[in-house]
Amino acid sequence: MTQKIKFDPGFAPLVIDSIQQLGYTYYSFSAISNIKLKKLNFFSTYKKIEKYLKTNMAFYLGCLMWAKYISQFENCEIEGNKLLNEKCEEEEYTGEINFLIELVEKQLPRDLKYFLNKNTEPNEQYSVILKTYKEFLILNKGFCACANTSDIKLPQNLKELNKEELENLNSLIKTAIDEKNVDKLLDSYETVF
Repeated sequence: MTQKIKFDPGFAPLVIDSIQQLGYTYYSFSAISNIKLKKLNFFSTYKKIEKYLKTNMAFYLGCLMWAKYISQFENCEIEGNKLLNEKCEEEEYTGEINFLIELVEKQLPRDLKYFLNKNTEPNEQYSVILKTYKEFLILNKGFCACANTSDIKLPQNLKELNKEELENLNSLIKTAIDEKNVDKLLDSYETVF
C-alpha cells in the first residue's frame, strides 16, 4: 500500500482570508485619489497590511517547511493537490509572489517615507522567504506536476536537516495549525534558512 501525504497540512483555512485581504486592502488604499485623504488613511491601512503580510510570510515559510519535511519520504503520493495536471504559465503562479516582493522591497518603504516620513529598509527575512518561495514555485512549475514526494524540488538555500530536525519541523507546523496561529512559524525562520 502506498503511503499518502497531504499537499496542505492544514494551512489553507487559517490563511485564506489573509491572502485575499492583503491585496484588497492595498489596492483599495491605492485607489484613493485624494492625497490628503490617503495621508490620513495610511497609518491604519499600513497596520492592516502589516498584519496580513506577516500571516502571508508565515504561510509561505510554512509551505517551505512542509515541503522540506515531506521531501524526505520517497515516492509517497501527495493527496489534495488541486493543481495537479493543470496547465498554467509561470506568470500565473508567480504573479502573487511578484506583487508581494514589489510591495515588501519597494512600495512599503516608499509609502512609509512619503506618508509617515519614516525611512525603513525592506524586511530582509520577508524578502528571503518570498524569493525562495518564488524559486520553489518555478522549480515545481506551480505544483502542476507534483504527484508524489519524489517530484518535489527544493531551493538550494534551504538548510540541510537531519531526521530529528525534520521531525521538529513537522511538530512546529502541527502546533501552529492546532493553535490556529501560523504567524508563530516566523519564529522558526533560522531553522530553515
